Amino acid sequence: MNSNIDLKSIKLGPFINNFTKRFGKHMVFAALLIVLLCYIFVVFKINRFANAEPDASQQVTITNSIPKIDKGAVDQIQSLEQNNTSVHTLFEQARNNPFQE
Repeated sequence: MNSNIDLKSIKLGPFINNFTKRFGKHMVFAALLIVLLCYIFVVFKINRFANAEPDASQQVTITNSIPKIDKGAVDQIQSLEQNNTSVHTLFEQARNNPFQE
């Protein structure tokens, strides 16, 4: 395969040659304008999504947000804590420093 490509051997149509002669000096401006328009479009889309309110079908009604704790589970955990010293120590450490891993 020949890796040397001669650009002069590529025959461009007369339309493309005329286009590049007329508008070649404005290509940088056109590219910047296209990038600017894309940027403005993205900013407006982000603004629209940031200010969007949920529909009525998307809203969740919270009837009771207070969690229910099973009394039997609490009694079982307390009995395990009283019977096992390592579990008691573990609970004490968690009570004293709840953010320690």
